Amino acid sequence: MNRLSVPAVTKAKPRGKPYKLADGMGLALLVEPTGAKLWRFRYRYGGKETMLSLGRFPEVSLADARIARDKARAQLREGVNPSTSRRQARIEREVASGNTFRAVAAEWVEANKNQWIPTHVVRVQSSLDRDILPSLGDRPIADISAAEVLAVIRRVEKRDALDQAKRALQRVTAIFALGVATLRCPANPARELRGALKKAPKVQHRASLRLDELPKYLERYDDLHGDPTTRAALALDLLTIVRVSELVGARWDEIDFDEAMWTIPAERMKMAREHRVPLSTQAVAILRDMKPLSGSGELVFPSPSKPRRPLSGNALLVALRRMGYAAGELTVHGFRSTFSTWAHESGFDSDVIEVQLSHVDKNAVRSAYNNAQYMEKRRLLLQAWADTIDAQREGAKVIPIRRRKRR
Repeated sequence: MNRLSVPAVTKAKPRGKPYKLADGMGLALLVEPTGAKLWRFRYRYGGKETMLSLGRFPEVSLADARIARDKARAQLREGVNPSTSRRQARIEREVASGNTFRAVAAEWVEANKNQWIPTHVVRVQSSLDRDILPSLGDRPIADISAAEVLAVIRRVEKRDALDQAKRALQRVTAIFALGVATLRCPANPARELRGALKKAPKVQHRASLRLDELPKYLERYDDLHGDPTTRAALALDLLTIVRVSELVGARWDEIDFDEAMWTIPAERMKMAREHRVPLSTQAVAILRDMKPLSGSGELVFPSPSKPRRPLSGNALLVALRRMGYAAGELTVHGFRSTFSTWAHESGFDSDVIEVQLSHVDKNAVRSAYNNAQYMEKRRLLLQAWADTIDAQREGAKVIPIRRRKRR
């Protein structure tokens, strides 16, 4: 028989010690000296007396506490321990929350990020946040079908971002593989989609410029109007031939004007090793022109719309399209090939060229030695390249520098 009433529960006052108000059939209200009112259900299971917490009043009303008690008593009649049942339900909820695609994706990134350079971690997470997680993130990974994955990847394809779609599918496949390995999904539906994506057209080698095409490029560049940050980034990339990610992430604290040196830290390099770029007088001039525009911040080339974020590499591609270069005809990365061809044809030492391009020497000791040993040669190399560009702009015929090879 029920003994408590709502007014009795509401008016119960705290005392110097905890005390209980019994409601019947094992249910009681525990009133703490702090004023907290806690529902408790006492029962015997396996010959032992056990207490089950049913919540706090008034969040759990008297009626709700009685329903919870009756449910626990029904479990006891079926031979089920209510405490064990609740603990199991909590574990299942926790497991379920860790079984979403988002949770497994986070584990996959965490497991791999020590093997990736920081900029790649950002790229991977941005790709997931933009293209994958909005659709699949909160779904239980075991419930996601191949058709759902394909629909998500197709949306990336429709942006004509075929390479991004390919990479997105690779990442989704790897995340499902982790889900399978940790017993959170029975199969990897993304593996079934091999061959389902459009093939990106083969990029012709004309993605880079021949030296005799440089005057036309410079003419188009001079006619390019728009964001001065994008124009400056294009100009500096041609002079320093760094990778696009290294360029757009440039920070003012990496630039030493006194030494005319740009030191890119290891965490921003593709091969996770510090790279020093001697700055030609033309490169220094571009950076000095950027100082009034972005010198008050950390980034040399901030995004026009989000100043705390770097300029996107896509902005440079858009600039090339505005200059009249079609997709596959020229990329910013192609400047590196143009420079390499010119430098080799001009007779510069191949090792010096490779070090300046930050290509990895398999011999780490030799590579570190060359990086320092060739610094003056690299400075002469980049200055000669900058002077060649100026000569091309002025319409002069450039004769390759034939350097006598050492015997």
